[in-house]
Amino acid sequence: MARAISAQPYLSLDRYRLLMNLPLCLFNGVEGSDEPFSGCDHCWSQWEREMVARALARAEDTLASYLNFYLGPRFLIDYDLLWTDPLTLRWGHIIGGGIQGLTEVTATGSDFTTDPATITVNMSDFPGGTSEILIEETTSGLEIVPDFINIVGTTYIININQCKLIEWEHLVGQTTATCIEYDPTFPDATWLRLAELTIYREYLDTSSQATVTFGPSCACIYAGAACAGSDYTGCVYVINEEISKVRVSLADYAAGAWTCTCPILCGCYVGDKVIVRYRAGTTNVPGWEDAVMQLAHTYMIVEPCGCTLFKLMVQQDKNVPSVLTAERINCPFGTSDGAWAAWIWVTNHMHGKAIML
Repeated sequence: MARAISAQPYLSLDRYRLLMNLPLCLFNGVEGSDEPFSGCDHCWSQWEREMVARALARAEDTLASYLNFYLGPRFLIDYDLLWTDPLTLRWGHIIGGGIQGLTEVTATGSDFTTDPATITVNMSDFPGGTSEILIEETTSGLEIVPDFINIVGTTYIININQCKLIEWEHLVGQTTATCIEYDPTFPDATWLRLAELTIYREYLDTSSQATVTFGPSCACIYAGAACAGSDYTGCVYVINEEISKVRVSLADYAAGAWTCTCPILCGCYVGDKVIVRYRAGTTNVPGWEDAVMQLAHTYMIVEPCGCTLFKLMVQQDKNVPSVLTAERINCPFGTSDGAWAAWIWVTNHMHGKAIML
């Protein structure tokens, strides 16, 4: 995929390119593929891709801070929360308690001499479906998103356009004057092969969910030095997914399952604070991609040159009307058309928790 080292937004560069109707190969720094130009007359530089990635990531973070949930699943940690029952976590739309699980998977076949290139993996290696498939360039650690995945028998056939398989060392510092020439033979010196990729199963590992800390209490007649800073494991039970209301219970994890425990801790009082590890976020919100892009356009330093339709859309989002209402002047995102459109979208989709703050 189009890659950026400075930021990895959930709305990927590949998805952004598609929504903006930009040519795939030119956007990835490759020219000469005979693809339709769609109003672009040059290949993009790595600096331009980095700028877009940073703007998208900044827009996502800004929207999340007002929505109180992320647009797309994230692995998150809430530190030093007061241990209450129930407990409302910082970010809404919880998927479950746990941490990022990564298991390396071995491909059963591949073909990197055609376009698109293909990688074959067993379906049984991804019990949660294709959403668990994660492919990274081994040297850079950057993700490469497949174009599409077919099911053939008991295998997944992963298809990736060759213009997305340029070695990272050829993209770093690339300018519009150093475009990569498309070569249908895909020479090893420029194009990635299976040996240079790592395939993972990415999933929610539920074996580590919460840590409850017990501190000293002068009110407890049995409290002693052993109470200070004692940590115990806990599991997370979801009460309300939307607002991430959960119950954290003392529990031990063994043989793939949690067992509730009730140890004698300092004699007579409950834990003081808790750390919760969880996955949360959703894209089940109409119009989220447009809101991210419109706000991101207001953060872009310059419009990449040579793509007429793209430039017009960015300029439209950066436009500031000559007459502004009081509401527009006080818009937290800015006074431009893109910022205002994103703010209107946020006010219509704010999390219930955000309204109560």
